[in-house]
Amino acid sequence: MSVTSQPNSLFQLVDPNSVKPHPLYLSIYGELEDVSDVMRLIQHSQYPRPLLITMENTIVNGHPYWKAALLLGWNQIPVEIRDFPDREAELEALLLENADRKKTTEQKVREAIAWEGIEKVKAKRRQKMAATTTNQKLGRRVKTTLVENFPASSPGQTRDKVAKLVGLGSGRNYSKAKKVVTAIDKLRQQGNDKSANDLRKALNEQSVDAATKLIKAHPSQSAKQTDDPERSCWNCQFCSKEQVKDNHTFYCYKFGLLSFLEKDAQTRGDSYLAPLRTTSGKVQRCAIKLPHFYRFLSLN
Repeated sequence: MSVTSQPNSLFQLVDPNSVKPHPLYLSIYGELEDVSDVMRLIQHSQYPRPLLITMENTIVNGHPYWKAALLLGWNQIPVEIRDFPDREAELEALLLENADRKKTTEQKVREAIAWEGIEKVKAKRRQKMAATTTNQKLGRRVKTTLVENFPASSPGQTRDKVAKLVGLGSGRNYSKAKKVVTAIDKLRQQGNDKSANDLRKALNEQSVDAATKLIKAHPSQSAKQTDDPERSCWNCQFCSKEQVKDNHTFYCYKFGLLSFLEKDAQTRGDSYLAPLRTTSGKVQRCAIKLPHFYRFLSLN
């Protein structure tokens, strides 16, 4: 069942000035939205449906109607106040409520980026749930065994899933379009609005490939690509962000509980990577022996 259809809501009338737009909505669809048609629609008829808002008065669905009500000077609008179980459920509801609207390619990409973040959180939750079940079956102490070494969905599978969800076709096409949107954001941060607008126009009015070619043709106008950071425990994909019992211990999905008192993040990352390097500098697959257990590590 969709999160948007799970009732845990309160319906009432509120002052439209007391609610606020959702940051995700603004980042995806922008602030400059023409609501003249919506104004004509609601001016001579009842409000089509209550706005969906959070307990903090943040709009999840109905932004155009809210904006139109403000411009019309209305003092009250109907709302549905919903208590979402978590942030991901709230974001998912926002994206699903806007699934049928007409969108530019850039907006589809920004939706896909949001979906990708939601899917990553869901994947981690599935890992923890599976770990809890396994720990209980084996009689382990769940409080100290945070997560088992279960495989997560590959980045390629996630990209394909979100690309299909928002209408971008393949994960490969989404990856290229994501680089274009990243370049647009970087150009805007640098104050290069003209290049950002040119890139946006190519993406929305021509194609993803056209925008990609524009970046390659004018590399100085695109966002500068930095080299991949040197591998350490701070940027490793297996490092858990979950808080543990003290500030010097962290949980690794590959090696379990580790302590920075024994090795700092950079030293530990280098020591794990060094045995895997061949004479050509490439990383090969091998087994690393650690105290009390063995694990197979494959790094790219």
